[in-house]
Amino acid sequence: MADFLLYVFKLNVLAALLIVLVFGVSKFLSKKYSVWWRSWIWLAVSLVLLVPVQIPDYWNVIHIQIPQQVTEERVPAVREEVRVQGQEAAEETLPTENSLAASESTDLLENTSQFREQGIQMPSVYQMLAVVWLAAAALYGLYKLLGSYIVQRELKRWSMPVPDKSLEMNYQKLCRKMKVSHPPKLWMNAKVTTPLLTGLLRPRIYLPSDRYTWKELELLLSHELSHYRHHDLWYKLILQLVCIVYWFNPLLHWMRREADQDLEFLCDERIMKDGAHEERMQYNYLLAQTAAQRRNFYGLSTGFNGSLADLKKRMVNIMRAGNLKKGKFITFCFLAVFVFMNVMTGCSEKEPEDTSAVSTGSVSQSESESDTSAEATPTPETTPEPTQEPLTTEPVATPEPTDVPEEEQNTEDEDTEETQQPAEDTTEETKTDSEDQGGENQQDDSGETMEAVQAKVNVYEGEYRYEYVMTGLVVPEYYKVKVSNVTDTSFDFTIYYVNETEGSEEVVFRTHTAVFVGDGMEAVYDGVDYYLTFTFPDYHEAYPDATDMEISGYGPVEGMTFSNNSIPGHEFS
Repeated sequence: MADFLLYVFKLNVLAALLIVLVFGVSKFLSKKYSVWWRSWIWLAVSLVLLVPVQIPDYWNVIHIQIPQQVTEERVPAVREEVRVQGQEAAEETLPTENSLAASESTDLLENTSQFREQGIQMPSVYQMLAVVWLAAAALYGLYKLLGSYIVQRELKRWSMPVPDKSLEMNYQKLCRKMKVSHPPKLWMNAKVTTPLLTGLLRPRIYLPSDRYTWKELELLLSHELSHYRHHDLWYKLILQLVCIVYWFNPLLHWMRREADQDLEFLCDERIMKDGAHEERMQYNYLLAQTAAQRRNFYGLSTGFNGSLADLKKRMVNIMRAGNLKKGKFITFCFLAVFVFMNVMTGCSEKEPEDTSAVSTGSVSQSESESDTSAEATPTPETTPEPTQEPLTTEPVATPEPTDVPEEEQNTEDEDTEETQQPAEDTTEETKTDSEDQGGENQQDDSGETMEAVQAKVNVYEGEYRYEYVMTGLVVPEYYKVKVSNVTDTSFDFTIYYVNETEGSEEVVFRTHTAVFVGDGMEAVYDGVDYYLTFTFPDYHEAYPDATDMEISGYGPVEGMTFSNNSIPGHEFS
């Protein structure tokens, strides 16, 4: 959602820059070139905005990153604070009170986790912006649609078929002359002040009740039939839709008004392209006569007259009709610049530094400080807490538990385990090889039992790097996944953040074990705070060897593809 909204914003900025550039250049080209090239630029910009196909990020040369909105709560820090408080309470209270303090800490952690889940579900700023944008566009579109419906109803109410049969016959001859196979219906309307064409599916030409000679009517009707032949109503509809969807961009509304004026200029040029001087003077006289009258709003339509401000420009353009160039090369240059700017520039949400996964940051430091204080002042009823597992090493195998009766074990460890165990038990993060291979059922970090199945894909030990790094592109910052201890039903994984500029890498997700589930084509890790799903798409046609890996459930690597080009027989660059 965020990346799409930023891409739409970027398109609007680029479109605004192009509109201003076209307007500035057109002042110097108006004496030699027709407005034909401008009309095609307006249409191309409108279509790109209506169909915003997002460009891949690796094409961008200039990439602007906006800080990501933080929606998750600081659960690891709260969890660590509660764990330290639980240890201090265990040191100061009597053995009989240790279990009560530990249970209170556990309840607080559960409440914190629930609060975090509720916080993640809160709408982000981008979601609220999307709702406001779409709601305003829907209301604006409804307003335009309702206005058009009222206008069409009023036109039909005050209209009637042309009573003059000779006028109808001359109109049909003119349609055949202009090669219009299905001409619009011709109606008379006492409310209109100028001939106009309206109606997308059932087009009609409405004539005012003023008396015109046939020569004058021929020019007026030729103008409207030219609009009909070139589908100018559909052209205006596309520009109107752009203004409805992107109602917040004032330059698009200005572009639509300029496009309406350009359509009239082009229609005048087509009619007067081969006209004699006297005919052009008569056309200008009709234009001045109709422009002096007040023009009502008729929705989506084309009319002969325009504003008094544009009258002089239209008259000069009519006298030069047939001598102006179209400017196809100019159109190509401007559109090439627009496409180039769109491809070369990018705007996306910046990935935040990892604060929710266990990393080498403040959580580690807090754990080490609390461990040191615990070792310095041990209680008689408490054994020293095991040191935290190093973050940058492979999982350390823990010895098999001895066969101790459950009742004796609970009695012996009742006062020690409950005060020592932190909210996130780091000693359960690794498993012995015998636990990984000992059967179909494996225990995850959350304490629940997951049923592992035989893997249908071959995952290889080594590094699965971000896919664009494997293509040879220079990526200063990326993520990689290190796989180890691969068995028939599981594998260990560690997620690293790599900064090529500083020449460093750090662990952002410590070593855990993922087990294959379902049909054996995907693996999962079900931990206390995260539920990760590993899928293995066959982008390099290497099945059953898994050269590609995708991870969902952990924000920083969501939507990325990781590739391993060191698998024998499937090396690639």
